Amino acid sequence: MPSRTIDLLKEELPVEQESLVLSGDVKTGLVIVDVVNGFCTVGAGNLAPTAPNKQISGMVDETLRLATEFCKNKWPVFAFKDSHHPDIPEPPYPPHCIAGTDESKLVPALQWLENEPNVTLRCKDCIDGFLGSIEKDGSNVFVEWVKTNQIKVILVVGVCTDICVLDFVCSALSARNRGFLPPLEDVIVYSHACATFDFPALVARTIKGALTHPQVRINLRIGIDVIKDRLTELMHHVGLYMAKGRGAKVASEVSF
Repeated sequence: MPSRTIDLLKEELPVEQESLVLSGDVKTGLVIVDVVNGFCTVGAGNLAPTAPNKQISGMVDETLRLATEFCKNKWPVFAFKDSHHPDIPEPPYPPHCIAGTDESKLVPALQWLENEPNVTLRCKDCIDGFLGSIEKDGSNVFVEWVKTNQIKVILVVGVCTDICVLDFVCSALSARNRGFLPPLEDVIVYSHACATFDFPALVARTIKGALTHPQVRINLRIGIDVIKDRLTELMHHVGLYMAKGRGAKVASEVSF
């Protein structure tokens, strides 16, 4: 059965997760990846959910919980916002998160972050936020944030686990390994504050060069729906597995 096949794949690609307790003893920064309307708010755009989505809403709730605690303690927060020029495509994806539109804004639950003094906001026009932080003069806003705040650990949350989150994590780890991100030591992905997005085959077929990316919650229906539903779990798991394979840690719970 397809469901059993996915379970076997997860068994062969195990992701060990840990509990994380944040106390302030180790300088930790929160990195929020693309928790914007264009990926998270129902009906907001081509890559937004078409109906209420428990995985995405759960991710937003956990991100809000963490952001609230970080701001209360005045700990550093770095938030990426996907933001694209209307005339510059990002294949294989349809137009999304166009600069200046509501799509590129943080979700309503997080918009208050824009007024917090400990929060750094960064609009990015590419999948990888690390590259999207590079200025025209060659400097990197994210690198400077790490150095200025003397951050030893970054906690990464957001969407999409296996695309924007993964690409950023991989680049941050490579930069750390090359000595470009002192004093950064650990990159931790919080699994319950990450999510995938839904771009079903029916929609992808209508856009030249687009790739399907299913994201549907598990249910009890039979047939093709079960296959799609389990693919959600698999794509999220694969993103975590790939991050782990690059040297990231994965947390299943975060407490203070």
